[in-house]
Amino acid sequence: MKLVDLLSAEFDSQILITDEDLLTKYARDETPGDYYFLPDLVILTKNSDEISRFLEIASRERIPVVPRGGGTSRCGGALAVNGGVILSLEHMHEIKDIDEENLILEIEPGYITGEINKYLKEYNLFYPPDPASIDSCSIGGNVATNAGGPRCLKYGLTRNYVLGIEVILAGGRKEFFGSKTEKNATGYSLRDLIIGSEGTLGVITKIFLKVIPLPPYSATLLAPFDDLKDAAKASFKVLASGLVPSALEFIDEDSVIATLNNTDKKIPFTSKGSFLIVEIEENSKSEVENIFEKIGEKFMEYGASDVFVAEEKYQQDKVWDFRRSISEALDRIGTVIPEDVVVPRSSLPLFVSFVKELGKKYETDIYTFGHIGDGNIHIDIIDNDKWDDAGEALIKEIFEKVRSLGGRISGEHGIGYTKKKYLHYSRSLNEIAFMKRIKKEFDPMNILNPGKIF
Repeated sequence: MKLVDLLSAEFDSQILITDEDLLTKYARDETPGDYYFLPDLVILTKNSDEISRFLEIASRERIPVVPRGGGTSRCGGALAVNGGVILSLEHMHEIKDIDEENLILEIEPGYITGEINKYLKEYNLFYPPDPASIDSCSIGGNVATNAGGPRCLKYGLTRNYVLGIEVILAGGRKEFFGSKTEKNATGYSLRDLIIGSEGTLGVITKIFLKVIPLPPYSATLLAPFDDLKDAAKASFKVLASGLVPSALEFIDEDSVIATLNNTDKKIPFTSKGSFLIVEIEENSKSEVENIFEKIGEKFMEYGASDVFVAEEKYQQDKVWDFRRSISEALDRIGTVIPEDVVVPRSSLPLFVSFVKELGKKYETDIYTFGHIGDGNIHIDIIDNDKWDDAGEALIKEIFEKVRSLGGRISGEHGIGYTKKKYLHYSRSLNEIAFMKRIKKEFDPMNILNPGKIF
């Protein structure tokens, strides 16, 4: 029996997409480049019972299944590389409950991450993680990749806010991993296996998120530096002094110029140099002012040519809009090979200099920006048509350097499809073999997001 006929007999035709023109929307995600994989079919699921029934069939019939949220992956995580069915969770987008006493939000996976804080504002609550694609990515996808963002410096990653997860396993069985409590010392944390597993171990259908009181006061600092080494030194001195801003970002000079030239975004300073962006969130205005004065002094001491303080929300939004527009600007220049490595932050100046020299060696432009506070660097390489190997030699040199510095080849994006052949740069062969055994235990027929990670 054909796949379409099989599923049409089991499910309402309204949740099945079979038309090829409509399927093309799901043949790509936000991975730059020529990555196009047309699925055989898309299911627009609306509830966990449908998912259970579908996964039972998929396991029996060995149908590849790709769970998909907002489709914002930059490493091919939401692509149907082996064909089969894309299980779209975009219509599972409800908030089921807000527990104000325990500060827990019960939410479905398709809910757009950027909408969470709009909802929580009414309750004077806050969900800190803020990935770059916050206005289009879904919370389920964030959990599946353990997404990060600028605020990770102070508040931590997505993992730090997931108390429990409802998951449908490959055979259709529904499980709940974790609890509604902060502490849980009762055996292995199966919840933490699911977080960051990129849809390869189970389908997330409900999430219990920890939320915190909304910090009432904030400010954003913007400081230009002539030399990235000075900017890095200033950052390290700020953190070593005991000041912990919620975000501490850097943008290299090339990325600043590219964003000014290729978007309509503007910032207060247009002088040459690299930039630091700092976000401060505290419970009183005086605390915010005290911290930004101390940070501003450190910046000026270590080479900042000026410091702009944005206290009004519209000013802060302009600065962060600029930061979030870098990838958009670079995509307009050419095909980008996006990497998001992480190195010990003290190694960042050395590493960025190394990467820039590689750009000269391979005759292309390389842009660096990201989270200087935790060493997570976004490296956007402009693809060069002259390369015979699609940049593989360049990427290998970058990853070799990352490995030598004790870093990892991804801090936020995950491994997905495009990085799977490089996993050994960050994990030993024994570790990879162990992960494969875990995968087989959860998904013995290898139907869940096959062709990813390994």
